[in-house]
Amino acid sequence: MAGGRGHKHRELRAALKPDWQARNAPCGICGQATIDWDGEKNEPDSFEMDHIKAKKTHPHLEFEPTNQQPSHHHCNRSKNASMQLAGIGVTSEEW
Repeated sequence: MAGGRGHKHRELRAALKPDWQARNAPCGICGQATIDWDGEKNEPDSFEMDHIKAKKTHPHLEFEPTNQQPSHHHCNRSKNASMQLAGIGVTSEEW
């Protein structure tokens, strides 16, 4: 990430992390609530913000808060950019 993009990413991360940490939110990839929220960068269980829909395929969602989820460093790094997690599909009405 160059220049403004990196700054924007850090701001979004700083805005979302406190809520996830307070709830001890699970990793959006593996589902385990074992994220080391204040772990050293690049440690396997340390926190990383993950894009639910990849930046590569959905660049317009790169800074969309609803396209972010908490993850372990190792889960995020092993996730294939083209991997899409199954959703519930289209709902028939607003719940």
